[in-house]
Amino acid sequence: MNKIKKIPQSEINAKISDALKGNTNAEKWTEDESIAFMNKALELSKDSKYDFIGEVAKDMDSYIEVFDYLAEKFKPLQHVKNQIKRNCEVNCFSNSKKGKIKEATAIVNLKSNHGWTDRQQVGVSGGITLNFDSDDKGA
Repeated sequence: MNKIKKIPQSEINAKISDALKGNTNAEKWTEDESIAFMNKALELSKDSKYDFIGEVAKDMDSYIEVFDYLAEKFKPLQHVKNQIKRNCEVNCFSNSKKGKIKEATAIVNLKSNHGWTDRQQVGVSGGITLNFDSDDKGA
């Protein structure tokens, strides 16, 4: 009777990775398609109705991770992705000031998606009392 040898998952993963290296058959995104997608998203993000990059992705029938993927795959697109996010950030802040969205919603969005934080009040108040004993006399 033959024994079945269990192959560790790490070894299986390594063999699969080696087999797929250089395989672009399933690749959907060409550089031209990626540029067109990102430029369309950039134009959409200029509309004040977009407060969050996820809304842009939704209206493009896509998802947020595509922006990260394309910006990583085609490095010059990182700048375009950043501009899309900045447009959404400005839209959110502006819409909050104008009362188009609730302030609390804007705060959550700006903190969660744009790195905003509350200011920290740093300061010292009060006094310090120094007590010396006889051993410190003359020090």
